[in-house]
Amino acid sequence: MTSAKPVAVVVGAAGGIGLETCRKLASLGYDVRGIDRKPFQLGGVESVLLDMGDRDGVKRYAAGFSREISALVVSAAVHSTHPVEYLPDGLVDSVLSVNLIDHIKLVRDFLPAMADGGSIIGVSSIAACIGVPMSSLYSASKSGLEGFYESLRTEISYRGIRVSVVHPGNVNTGFNETGNTYEPVGNPGVDGHYRDVVSGIDSSLGIPPEKVADVITGVIQKKNPRFCYLAGMNARKANWAKKLLGRDLAIMLMARFFGYRGKP
Repeated sequence: MTSAKPVAVVVGAAGGIGLETCRKLASLGYDVRGIDRKPFQLGGVESVLLDMGDRDGVKRYAAGFSREISALVVSAAVHSTHPVEYLPDGLVDSVLSVNLIDHIKLVRDFLPAMADGGSIIGVSSIAACIGVPMSSLYSASKSGLEGFYESLRTEISYRGIRVSVVHPGNVNTGFNETGNTYEPVGNPGVDGHYRDVVSGIDSSLGIPPEKVADVITGVIQKKNPRFCYLAGMNARKANWAKKLLGRDLAIMLMARFFGYRGKP
């Protein structure tokens, strides 16, 4: 890796969208550093074993850059499908910590290392556009994250740093099959709907993760990117529904998609 290459940091790099983003950025000539709590190997990418929740470790790593970072992509997240009525405190804390609190702190810690005119991209979700039933924690964390990025975009505009979020819909990574921890308790109004939602978010029906990586790297290369970019048809449908029909009807359509027949 030569010092002439622009530096890119990808957080959540061991698989899925993050891994494909690393691959794409390396092919575009970036000096790529991939951060993950799991080890991985990819040609042309420096693998950094680091948990986003390790506050001291993140601060030390961010402070140790001898060259400014041209692009920071944060795709690390955990999934959760669990009915609100039976959410344990520990699950609330863990999902919001990884998806929102740790993410915010990491971006804050990397800001001094960012090059003026660089790019910061957060990987959001269709769940930030319209709340997905049984996925309240995931939807809340992604919606909160977008509020953070909206503020960040304005606050650091004086440095010319471009801030955007990417909205993937369903992506074929197996992510949706993780974090589905609810065990039926015999409540017919909840248990059946939970099964419907879990079966309706089948990752194998999603777009390939490299399609999302193409959107991310395309945004990085834009001089004046928009704030939000969509990846996948179901992400487009959700955003169009909310924009054209309004929030109430969009929520109803999401409910109907997952088998809810009453009016939300």
